[in-house]
Amino acid sequence: MVLAGHVRAAGGRIQVTSVWSASTGLARHIWWLPVLPSLCCKPLQLRTCRTVPRRCVEPISQLTRGKRSFYNGCFRTSLSLAIHRSMGAAAMAREREPVPRNNEKTTREQLAKVNIILPSYAPGQYRIVCPECDGGTNREKSLAVGIDDTGLALWICHRGTCGWKGSGPTKVVGTKDEAHTNGTARPTKVAKEMKQNVKPQPITIESLALQPPPIEVVIAFPYTREGDIVNCKFRSVDKKFWQVKGAEKVLYGLDDIKNSKEIIIVEGEIDKLTLYEAGYTNCVSVPDGAPPKVSTDTNVSRVTSDGAVPKGSTIATQDKKYEYLYNCREYFTNATRIVLATDSDEPGLALAEELARRLGRERCWRVKWPKREGEAAVCKDANEVLQYLGPEAVRNVIETSELYPIRGLFQFSQFFKEIDDYYHLRMGDERGVSTGWSGLDSIYRVVPGELTVVTGVPNSGKSEWIDALLCNLSRDYNWTFALCSMENKVREHARKLLEKHLKKPFFDAPYANSISRMDKGAFERGKSWLNQNFFLIRCEDDELPSVDWVLDLAKAAVLRHGVRGLVIDPYNELDHQRPSSQTETEYVSQMLTRVKRFAQHHDCHVWFVAHPKQLQVWRGEAPGLYDISGSAHFINKCDNGLVIHRNRDPDAGPLDQVQVLVRKVRNKAAGTIGEATLRYDRATGEYADVI
Repeated sequence: MVLAGHVRAAGGRIQVTSVWSASTGLARHIWWLPVLPSLCCKPLQLRTCRTVPRRCVEPISQLTRGKRSFYNGCFRTSLSLAIHRSMGAAAMAREREPVPRNNEKTTREQLAKVNIILPSYAPGQYRIVCPECDGGTNREKSLAVGIDDTGLALWICHRGTCGWKGSGPTKVVGTKDEAHTNGTARPTKVAKEMKQNVKPQPITIESLALQPPPIEVVIAFPYTREGDIVNCKFRSVDKKFWQVKGAEKVLYGLDDIKNSKEIIIVEGEIDKLTLYEAGYTNCVSVPDGAPPKVSTDTNVSRVTSDGAVPKGSTIATQDKKYEYLYNCREYFTNATRIVLATDSDEPGLALAEELARRLGRERCWRVKWPKREGEAAVCKDANEVLQYLGPEAVRNVIETSELYPIRGLFQFSQFFKEIDDYYHLRMGDERGVSTGWSGLDSIYRVVPGELTVVTGVPNSGKSEWIDALLCNLSRDYNWTFALCSMENKVREHARKLLEKHLKKPFFDAPYANSISRMDKGAFERGKSWLNQNFFLIRCEDDELPSVDWVLDLAKAAVLRHGVRGLVIDPYNELDHQRPSSQTETEYVSQMLTRVKRFAQHHDCHVWFVAHPKQLQVWRGEAPGLYDISGSAHFINKCDNGLVIHRNRDPDAGPLDQVQVLVRKVRNKAAGTIGEATLRYDRATGEYADVI
């Protein structure tokens, strides 16, 4: 078919062209919506695959002009309409008479042919079980049927697996000429569908009723560059879209953003007009809508304005969908603020991400659509905001748009809630939780998300002390833990934990000092406690586990069981293979960085046991953190550094006393450098404050 004539957009004029197709016998009305009043009058000659003789196209000079007021709460303006009615000169001169109403009996007979049985055949809307799909297993009333005043029936099944739709022919009382040419055009079903389903919905129903069915009403959105129409997008009543084949892909409203420093990008042409209604002319719409999800293709290039497609661009293949950005790249040269006002659904968010990837996240902002008044649902787009909340709400959304997030770059405002909770002590562990020993709490408290490195000479009780600490935290705060203890057999580790928890020795053995062992009932209760509070990370084969392997399982324990603490005991039982070009110091630094990130990300405290290197001349004194085998990074990277030291000299003091030497505390709100002394009970494995 050929569309011939002039699209007059100057002064906000909308032109409606009537085109008749010889092959289908279908009259199509095309509503030409202007981009903005700034557009000039430009000749239009768009060709599609079907061509009809020029005599079939009514001359555009046969127009009747009138003044209409458009309003639907979302788009409101007064536009001059140029409405084309396909009618003969004699018919135009004839006095208008209303078209008689159709006989309901005829409508019933017509619908019965397609098995549509209604309770009434008067004009109106009906909902029945679809005869094609039988309403599915639930026999839902999925078929919507509408009958207008002329007897035209339209129907569609709203079940996704069916979708049956159609229309019944109109039988009008009177002569053929009277049916198609006499009287003022009456509202047809197509007009009502246009009124109900197409945004903006300000067009009066009488204006849409250009002629009786069969008819198809579409809206045309002209895409211009420098005032010339380079493409045109059409929208039908049932929300089907198509564009001129082979036309250049550009942004809708492109001329409106020329030399603009601030640009607003929306998802559809109606949203573009909505922003104009709210007072923004520097707005464009993408031509092809939104993708279903964000592309996994990482080989996309940023849109530049130097006139060349950047090296490595995928515009010729996967990025073809966004070629309109590259075609319009010079229009973004001066832009320093690009507001992405895409829809709030998943495709809209995906479109915003794709646009930000190509335009540069550092100059992009994103909108946050408000909720409908009195409802929990968020407005889908700018047009819904205008409908439900008005133009002032649209302006507020644009003006309060947020910086588009850049991975790894934050503002403090994004953490204000967490900072407020920290200040008001709402989390309960802001200054750490008690160790269970009052003498130690003044210098060391357990803070979630921190790394504590524990060292000490062999047989000084490092692992025993950590087990006692875990039992205290489980008892006082219901914490649960993941244990990666390679030096302990499972049964031996279970014995140590049960003795501390039940305060009874596991066996009747010399170390019990005549204290009776735990009975069977306590033993069974203790097993249940073990199972609920401790989760084991163990390598089932002969290979040594790596730190990354341990952290992966610890992450699973956090997500599945909610563990609050992780013990890695000891460092030298892990696999520490590294590239030949990497020093041990570099390896330890990177390893401890990964452990710290795990602790911070999962709000989980990590205790890392590391043995000191072999002391050449040792006289029983406590080692320092710099004596740890491997690297000085153990003290440099950790949040807390502890040395556990047991007295072995009877002349220096009781042999059951254990010193906890705090040699490093990064968080001054949770502790300080100092030392505390605890008494160790060999029979039960408990530690107690020295009074």
